[in-house]
Amino acid sequence: MTNVVVRRADVQDGRRLLLMLTGAERSDAELVLRRDGAPELRVALRPAAEGAGAREAELVLADVAGAGPGEWAAELDPGGAVSAAADAALGHPAVVAGPAGLMRLRAARSEGGALRLEATVPAPHAEVERVRVEPGAVLVRGRLPGDGDEADLIARRRSDGAELSVATEWRDGGFAARIELAPLAGAGAGVWDLYVGGRRAGAHLDGLPGKHDVVVFPEQRVRRDGSEHELRPYFTVEDNLSIRCGPPAAGRPAPARPPSESRRRRLLGGAAVAVHRLALALAAALPRPRRMLAGQPELRVLLLHAYGLGGTVRTSLNLAEALGGDRRIELISVVRRRDSPFLAFPPQADVSVLDDQRRGARHGRGARLLGRLPSVLVHPEDYAYPHCSLRTDLALLRRLRGMRGGVLVTTRPAFNLLAARLTGGDVVTVGQEHMNFLSHRRRLADDIRARYGDLDVLTVLTRADHDDYAAALAAAPVRVVRIPNAIPALDGGAASLDGRIVVAAGRLETQKGFDLLIRAWQPVAAAHPDWQLRIYGAGRLRDELRALILELDLYDSVFLMGRTRRLGEAMEAASLFVLSSRFEGFGMVIVEAMSKGLPVVGFDCPRGPGEIIRHGRDGIVVPNGDVAGLARGMLELIEDTERRRRYGAAALENARSYDVGAIAAKWKDLLRTLPNREAGASGRTDGDRPT
Repeated sequence: MTNVVVRRADVQDGRRLLLMLTGAERSDAELVLRRDGAPELRVALRPAAEGAGAREAELVLADVAGAGPGEWAAELDPGGAVSAAADAALGHPAVVAGPAGLMRLRAARSEGGALRLEATVPAPHAEVERVRVEPGAVLVRGRLPGDGDEADLIARRRSDGAELSVATEWRDGGFAARIELAPLAGAGAGVWDLYVGGRRAGAHLDGLPGKHDVVVFPEQRVRRDGSEHELRPYFTVEDNLSIRCGPPAAGRPAPARPPSESRRRRLLGGAAVAVHRLALALAAALPRPRRMLAGQPELRVLLLHAYGLGGTVRTSLNLAEALGGDRRIELISVVRRRDSPFLAFPPQADVSVLDDQRRGARHGRGARLLGRLPSVLVHPEDYAYPHCSLRTDLALLRRLRGMRGGVLVTTRPAFNLLAARLTGGDVVTVGQEHMNFLSHRRRLADDIRARYGDLDVLTVLTRADHDDYAAALAAAPVRVVRIPNAIPALDGGAASLDGRIVVAAGRLETQKGFDLLIRAWQPVAAAHPDWQLRIYGAGRLRDELRALILELDLYDSVFLMGRTRRLGEAMEAASLFVLSSRFEGFGMVIVEAMSKGLPVVGFDCPRGPGEIIRHGRDGIVVPNGDVAGLARGMLELIEDTERRRRYGAAALENARSYDVGAIAAKWKDLLRTLPNREAGASGRTDGDRPT
């Protein structure tokens, strides 16, 4: 019997339980949950990329909650029992609304070591509907679901049970309480849990689970007895409301500001590019290894981080899956910084990693030293540069110089330049441009003009990009071909357009302009306080954007939702999508939103949105950077339900032209027209590309 062990359990988005297992060797294995009096639940396993035999299973908690209270046992089919490791990180409980009401769910380890999933009915609660922070006080409004006696709100300190009573107003079954913070500060540090009529105060019915990670309230500082205290309300991991009192935190992130070129880049950029150009020329002059590797794939796709999340990764995996039935494909991830891929790899594709950068990855002393030195082969003005090192350079050099035959597809400017210089003449090179030409930094643009001509084909995403790159490379033999990105398969169904939710998605970086979007939301929130803006994605500006949300007093309507594996479901719950990017390569997320029937409001940034969105038919396009115009566009579609539905239907029709089948056919046509330069064939079989 197979010994399948759960190593970790994490609640995702407050809606799913993600289990990481080892020992599940069968690719067709399913995790089966069984309990008396309920239909069994089956979940297919997928690769987790955390070592040999590592797999993942994702349970929808609402499915478990729907069966009511009880204890579920886990098995593997085919396989056997599933145990939880003694040191397994089983995460925290989650409270989920289901057909049987609220359920508290948690993964646990039995005395015998077996994995079990416990579903229990939580104690009755007081449903919080709004929380506002004012100078010196917190205002809480809500109601008691079901039967409940009117009573005052009680703040109870978790450490010792000390209580403070707060006068509470009642009207039509709802309550309102103003919690003065000075008495809490006077009682000393601690966490104060809130109760109404003996029931824990929390928010479980508002459709926003997992608030602990996405809702951030402003702090209030109170001086009492000669000391300063910081008090801040927050939601616990079970979506209950508490107030934390303690010493003031040191330092606060500044609100996000428009990007500017750093002094370091202004002073050192030219020298770094000069070193890069010299190093690349020397690398191109090195002889190719004579030994020919056996069984090389027909098609390789070179990605910066195949294990991460982003539009380029999503579309590349989508393409590999669509083309995998016709040829052997290898996905080459230049770096790896995650144990598990955020997006599932196509089952028919091989995956290799050049530089494992995970914490704990084993490298010799020399390799560790090289990993601390900056790259010289990756262009310093490419956004991949900070993630690469001399260790990455050596791995790239070996792989590119050692390739024989086949087609290499590279997915960003730095890799396009490396493919053009370092591969042999028997390798057909197809460079992809996911960014518009005018967005490249000056010295990178100069090298693109000088070296993209050594590629066989350059694919671009928009008509405007085709014109720009074709003009820049007019004297070169490279073919410039326009092939848009295809819509990946998304979870969830079509949006009903009834939810009072606006969605945006992307990396939390300056390019995506979420600082502009948050400012544009101010008049929307003022006119429609019952609507929410949910921004999905992660990145280095998370703290700065949170600070901006607090600065603009938008903490109860703008939420940074973090990464999600279920963007389709997030879009299904929305009524409008908004794109606030300063620039784009294409704007794949626009097409994804349209495939869910969402109308789109967006900046006419370079490039993509103006070609995808049909202004006045399936969305609204406003001048790039026009924050007031973006706000007006959102307000127009929020306030005109009939127009919003008409635009949504047109968006769904527009998205069909980006179907994966149609785009895969374009790629197949392109691959059929590429020259055959297999090693040993006539023509350029052995020579290097021009230096």
